[in-house]
Amino acid sequence: MSEDKEKKDLTEQVEDSKISFEDLAKISRKSSAFDRVTTIILLAICVALAAYVIFGSVGSREVAAVEETADNRINVRAEQVAPETFRNYTRLNGEIGSNNSDVAIVPDTSGNVASILVKRGDMVKAGDVIAYIDPSRPGQSFKENPVTSPVDGMITSIPVSIGEQVSAASSIATVSGDKTLYIEASLPERYIGTTEVGMAADFTSVAYPGEVFTAELSFISPSVKTTNRTSDIELEITNGGEKLREGMYVTIDLVTEEIENAIAIPSSAITETLDGNIVYVVENGTASARTVTTGSRNDSDTVITSGLNAGDVVITAGTVADGSAVNVLE
Repeated sequence: MSEDKEKKDLTEQVEDSKISFEDLAKISRKSSAFDRVTTIILLAICVALAAYVIFGSVGSREVAAVEETADNRINVRAEQVAPETFRNYTRLNGEIGSNNSDVAIVPDTSGNVASILVKRGDMVKAGDVIAYIDPSRPGQSFKENPVTSPVDGMITSIPVSIGEQVSAASSIATVSGDKTLYIEASLPERYIGTTEVGMAADFTSVAYPGEVFTAELSFISPSVKTTNRTSDIELEITNGGEKLREGMYVTIDLVTEEIENAIAIPSSAITETLDGNIVYVVENGTASARTVTTGSRNDSDTVITSGLNAGDVVITAGTVADGSAVNVLE
């Protein structure tokens, strides 16, 4: 039956149920007070009957519409659970240190500095001559003695000037050899139980915005400072060390917990209830509620210690209930 025909039928039903107000007025004039009351009651009944016919029919159509959409599936997003290595991180601040391989270059004899052949920033090899010392005395003339670098590296300081009197213990220059850089930081006490030497870390420096360097935890102090409840740690720089400098301030994301073959899912997929934590898995096209036990969590994921198995498909986005028909979006 079309919608226009339904409206026509409804109109006819209402017309059939109407009572002429003119006729009622005539009856009212000729009738007693009792008759007028009866007429008013009948009129009210007719109006109520018309309203029921119209609105009752519309309500029936709305119920039918709900029934027609009741079988629609709910669109959801889901992912299949698989064992993985779960990592938890903590953010620390640190400073780059080195093994302090600076070497002072000293002459073999005392005398006046006759010449300086290098400047700060120059690279030298072991055995290169960097200066000459004139050991002559008043009334005596001696050959100038060369001063050589004992190691490869960069000249970082020249604390003397030409003509200056120096002794055999005086530093003519300082050469900085190949340095092994590392990061010094402090680890809060609460992470000591889950942190081990060898754990990985990423770090950044304001000197290189957006660039991420890598390091590895190489040392954890066996003691805890009572003043701030931390332990000193060192991290060996494993990538990008050629760009970094001793004394730089860095921000570290250190792995403080690592669980192999963990079942971890997005924390947003877990619903907390009074009866425990619930997740929904897809089974034969429907959402099935599972009670799970949770473990460690990081910024995005939570470890599930019981209630899920590898291969389960967990709903990660979408509002469902137990038994809801679902459509998993790709």
